[in-house]
Amino acid sequence: MTETTLQATPKGELPHLKSGKRKSVQLRLTPSEHKELMQAAKRDHRSMSFVACRRYQAGLQLEQSKQQ
Repeated sequence: MTETTLQATPKGELPHLKSGKRKSVQLRLTPSEHKELMQAAKRDHRSMSFVACRRYQAGLQLEQSKQQ
């Protein structure tokens, strides 16, 4: 198994994980974006939703840094 910098967090360790509830978010992708996301998830041995969430967070940080 490959070594990663992101480790699983036990339920209840972080305040927002105490309830254990997840919120769904709907994404609309073009067929080429979907294919690229599938390939990235397969390459990184992660789920598509994990890869999409990380990309969203990185984009959000970039956007916030440009506003300041």
